[in-house]
Amino acid sequence: MVWLWCIPAVLLILLLGLFFHLHRFLVLEQRPQRVDAIVVLSGGDPKREEEAAKLYQAGYSDRIILTRAPAGWQTYTSDMMREHLIDLGVPADSIIDYGIVTSTREEAILLRPLIDELSLRSLIVVTNKFHSARALWIFKRVLKDENITWISVPVREDIFDHQWWRHHHTRKQAASEILKTFWEIMKL
Repeated sequence: MVWLWCIPAVLLILLLGLFFHLHRFLVLEQRPQRVDAIVVLSGGDPKREEEAAKLYQAGYSDRIILTRAPAGWQTYTSDMMREHLIDLGVPADSIIDYGIVTSTREEAILLRPLIDELSLRSLIVVTNKFHSARALWIFKRVLKDENITWISVPVREDIFDHQWWRHHHTRKQAASEILKTFWEIMKL
């Protein structure tokens, strides 16, 4: 009977280990390399555009692709993101926007025609750190039939590390991302 008490203790240890190392499951940072385009996901803060502009200016791509998420009455995130990128020195003719989306899954689904139209074979996905692993997982799953090399380069200045649980903002991000990940798993 004593061994029955060991099961909850082992489960508690496993849960604590997962809790303190959650950032390792949510964050996927890869080394940037030259690609056909940089895809900046909607729904984040202006740091996403800043990261994309840095990658563009460092010569990793000649194109930046934005998604059009509703941001108000006849206003889209890509409108604001485009202006910000131009202010950061990215030429307007290097910025492409597409689709009207409300989720990461829709961003991936609606990217398919653009991949075909522009003959894209390699893409950097820019998003926030806490969202990077799930975002790339969705893109790879939705576009698995496309022969794409995917690279995840989340916002480098974003703070989501081994101490994520110490700050209210990052705790909220983690909770939201865990729920969204389970939701995606349910859609399999």
